[in-house]
Amino acid sequence: MNAEADPNADVVVGCPACSSDEPHEVLKQNGQATLRCLACEHVHKKRVHEPSTVERRVVVSQGQESFSTHTTVRADEEIAVGDEFVLEADEGVFGVEVTAVEIEQEGDNRRVDRATADDADTFWTRAVDNVSVPVTLHTEDDTVSRSLDVPGDYSFVVGERETVDGDEFVVTAFVDRRNDDRFRVEGDDVEAKNAKRVYGEVV
Repeated sequence: MNAEADPNADVVVGCPACSSDEPHEVLKQNGQATLRCLACEHVHKKRVHEPSTVERRVVVSQGQESFSTHTTVRADEEIAVGDEFVLEADEGVFGVEVTAVEIEQEGDNRRVDRATADDADTFWTRAVDNVSVPVTLHTEDDTVSRSLDVPGDYSFVVGERETVDGDEFVVTAFVDRRNDDRFRVEGDDVEAKNAKRVYGEVV
């Protein structure tokens, strides 16, 4: 879940060619593992220990609804707000973003920005592969609120035209949920998963 981790890395061990600890891919696991260094491509053998894993509760919010499931992660992996990962659950497969990490401290549960999986109890997340974006539309004499369902990576751009419930409108502004700032300059853009609200003028 660490956004900076190499997605192809299985372990981080010392590479004899690099003379430093580097991420490696495990090519074969049988006694001494056959490893390929992702930094220099050197293949060598080394005895490695499988990292321990823990099962943790995950709460997924989808619009006004939410559900709870579980996922298995490495015990030493650090989970942080903003991390994204693919979650497989009975309800389906979802792209989710971590919004809080819940830990138990001195008998009380509290939410923090980051923690290792071993220390965490629950990951609070929101679905970001498909999202429902609130839209406020202005006409000559009225203001109405709508909701637009789009993929999470869909971009809203100030000055461009969109359609919701049959009404065509020009995007005039949006609020970015990451900092609550409002953007209104033509050409400003935001991915739907990060749009807290979009504003537009009906045309």
